[in-house]
Amino acid sequence: MAERGKAVTEDSVVKTMKEWQEAFESGSEKFFDFFDKDVSLFTLSSPTRVDGREVYRTGFEQFFINTKRNSQILSPEVRVLGEDAAVMTFHNRILVKGVSTNLRGTVVFARNDKGELKCVHMHNSPLGQPTAIGADLKTVEDVTLLEERVASASAMTGTPK
Repeated sequence: MAERGKAVTEDSVVKTMKEWQEAFESGSEKFFDFFDKDVSLFTLSSPTRVDGREVYRTGFEQFFINTKRNSQILSPEVRVLGEDAAVMTFHNRILVKGVSTNLRGTVVFARNDKGELKCVHMHNSPLGQPTAIGADLKTVEDVTLLEERVASASAMTGTPK
């Protein structure tokens, strides 16, 4: 988390996101601590915006707490917005119990009065490719290998006319 009195930097955002990802992957209750109390969120599974950390926790903690998962943050880009805020965009591959989900993520971080970086807005949207389900998918590397094989096979056969 950012220190009080210090400007938000790309490194502080990356560090916060790494800690967030570790809490997410381990299914830790600390995951929800990365969100501001007044956060707004667009999630994959909710048809409307979710307003507030406690509303998010109440609706989603059953899916997060004590559930192990793997995730890859791919192509992250951080844009610092002044001294107290930043936005991070990325692709995220998440693997939970053999189900792989690929999404786009945007997270807006702002420094609170304690100097901590908190997510004040998050927007996730699905990528165009379908979710892959397979009993042999144990790691995100397995999913990457499967996607590369599908892409190679598609390239060899070409596009139907």
